[in-house]
Amino acid sequence: MSLTIPANLVLNPRSNKSLTQSVPKSSARFVCSDDKSSSSTPQSMKAFSAAVALSSILLSAPMPAVADISGLTPCKDSKQFAKREKQQIKKLESSLKLYAPESAPALALNAQIEKTKRRFDNYGKYGLLCGSDGLPHLIVNGDQRHWGEFITPGILFLYIAGWIGWVGRSYLIAISGEKKPAMKEIIIDVPLASRIIFRGFIWPVAAYREFLNGDLIAKDV
Repeated sequence: MSLTIPANLVLNPRSNKSLTQSVPKSSARFVCSDDKSSSSTPQSMKAFSAAVALSSILLSAPMPAVADISGLTPCKDSKQFAKREKQQIKKLESSLKLYAPESAPALALNAQIEKTKRRFDNYGKYGLLCGSDGLPHLIVNGDQRHWGEFITPGILFLYIAGWIGWVGRSYLIAISGEKKPAMKEIIIDVPLASRIIFRGFIWPVAAYREFLNGDLIAKDV
């Protein structure tokens, strides 16, 4: 019994050789492309980290004062503002000439002159806007660049005022059970008041807690 292999199934040695040589080339190309993709990942992460760092720096940097309000200019660039500073300092220096250099009034006037210079310098440094009269104007339209002029001091004022009111309310509630509470309103119980003042700094949390419990408002009112 004989077996005959067709000629078209027989591999040509040359083609086999070229096939053998082409395999490593393609695999080599595959390995190179894989290395390139893996090395591009750290580079992209570095670029992303740099972008995040740059954006955080730009957002945290203070914004320069810009005359974005009609009729107002930065105080440091206002001629009327500089004129007012010179007038106030000149007036104080004229009064200073009336006293001896080392006298108490002279020392007080020198201190006032330094405070005046510092105040005008801070107005220009912190980006306040001045009108045609040379006076600083507060911007209360909610612009983030002017929060330090009204919103931040306003919130701080409300917090301190609420602290004082909450401490007084807590003191009156604490002495209401005494035999003579009116006397402790006239003569303050300092140790009790000190403890209440120390606890009063968290008054927003305490007020919210009493509101939830129904103790914020007197029930007999």
